[in-house]
Amino acid sequence: MTQRARNLTSSVVLMAVTLYWYRTADAYRPLSRFYPQVVAGIVFVLAAVLGILTLIGHGPVIVIAEGDATNRHVRAGTLMAALVLWTVLVPILGLLPASILGVTVMGLISFRGHEGTLRAILVAVVSVIVFYFLFERLLYVPFPMGVFQ
Repeated sequence: MTQRARNLTSSVVLMAVTLYWYRTADAYRPLSRFYPQVVAGIVFVLAAVLGILTLIGHGPVIVIAEGDATNRHVRAGTLMAALVLWTVLVPILGLLPASILGVTVMGLISFRGHEGTLRAILVAVVSVIVFYFLFERLLYVPFPMGVFQ
């Protein structure tokens, strides 16, 4: 797959995921939907810019510094698939369980074979839990509970 095809595929997948995020957030209370919709809007615009720049011939070209290019592209594709899966799991499992599972899987994909993988994943999981309880319990921002309602 060429760099152009990878850029366009990434752009389309990210725009589709952000549209899903935006539409899913419509079901939240007004203050709860603000953050996910803003994030979705920002990611959508950036993905659209990537697609447009690629189409007019000015898209970014990733230079592989070391390692097998195929392995890096497979890893990037797997990360995008994990992001899509996380997006689908949030309304089913709820934000907290889906996010803990998501950051664990994405951490394993991202840091596989690197020193400090477990520590990075633990920091990510603790961060998810802290932010969840900060917003849910202290600021009373309701999140999707999924099957745990």
